[in-house]
Amino acid sequence: MENTEWGWSDRLKLSYGPMDETHVEFVTLCAALGKGSPDTFIERLDALIAHSVEHFEQENRWMEETNFPPVGCHKQEHDSVLEIMREVRSRYLAGETDLGQKLAEELPHWFEHHVDTMDNMLARFMIAWNKEPAPASAAGQTPA
Repeated sequence: MENTEWGWSDRLKLSYGPMDETHVEFVTLCAALGKGSPDTFIERLDALIAHSVEHFEQENRWMEETNFPPVGCHKQEHDSVLEIMREVRSRYLAGETDLGQKLAEELPHWFEHHVDTMDNMLARFMIAWNKEPAPASAAGQTPA
């Protein structure tokens, strides 16, 4: 499998500590999909799925607790990605092992886009909602 170079970077940092911490773990587990033996792919995928369930539930709670306006769209994307991961797991076990490699290649692209759009808006909203000072790099930006 490929995807050995992708990992955490400042490019993914949103300056909302609780979210960044969770994202570091997601990136680590996601990058691990493309590494190691095909014999352990399901173990790596299961770890990513378990993390993603907690990760997405955490963000979903934040959105519900704060009345985040685009909660429906954001939650739907979480649900869709989890459904895809679970479908790949099932089909991998049925012999379609090429889907494991495809997931390992495509999931980082999805995550980068998700961070740039939906999670960026949520992080900015949470910073404003918690009345935390915006980091220097976010000066001049207004919360979504």
